[in-house]
Amino acid sequence: MNAGRLLVVSGTGTGIGKTHFSEAILIVLAHHYARVAGVKPIETGVGEATVSDAARLEGVSSFHVKRFGYVFAEPLSPHLAARESDTPIRLDVLVPLIHAARADADVILVELPGGLFSPLSDTEVNADLARALDPDVTLLVAQDRLGVLHEVLSTHRAASTAAVDLDGIVLIAPERPDPSTGLNAGELGRILEVPVVALVGRGTPQELAAQDELVSLGERLSRAWRASP
Repeated sequence: MNAGRLLVVSGTGTGIGKTHFSEAILIVLAHHYARVAGVKPIETGVGEATVSDAARLEGVSSFHVKRFGYVFAEPLSPHLAARESDTPIRLDVLVPLIHAARADADVILVELPGGLFSPLSDTEVNADLARALDPDVTLLVAQDRLGVLHEVLSTHRAASTAAVDLDGIVLIAPERPDPSTGLNAGELGRILEVPVVALVGRGTPQELAAQDELVSLGERLSRAWRASP
């Protein structure tokens, strides 16, 4: 059996809605594939009373893989949390585990912590993990608010120097819209070759999964994956 498709979800920063989007697109993809699993292999700020992002992704997955990765209690950058707990994040450990999970799944979604260039160690960042994984699709999540043009453009330029290909931009509606909200997708289309593939509104993951934008994204991903070897 061929390995399942690999979708990497990263972002321009932390707290912008990556997990919310990931939950919704997992629900959508489960309409196209029987074995769809979401994982977050590095997570910080996970306390005893916290529902982890990994648990949220697992809760909407149609297929479950054994949990793996690095979980830290301190709400810090991954490299700082790893240093504080004397548990270095090792990409040579994570990458084989993620690829092993692909062997039994139709689709594996990997949500990276923080932004695409959040450090994982003194020498490695999320982009290094994304490049090592060689995913089928990499999506960059950002909030549809003032400042997002800079955030997306700078992340895209940095990604190109790190040999990471971005396949699409997902814009998340902010809690408090500003005058730029609703205009940023068009502006990104004018100045960036990477397409905005979805505008995600407000709502529960189940509600978002029923919105036309995400239904269409799921259909496009499914068609592309089924058409390619």
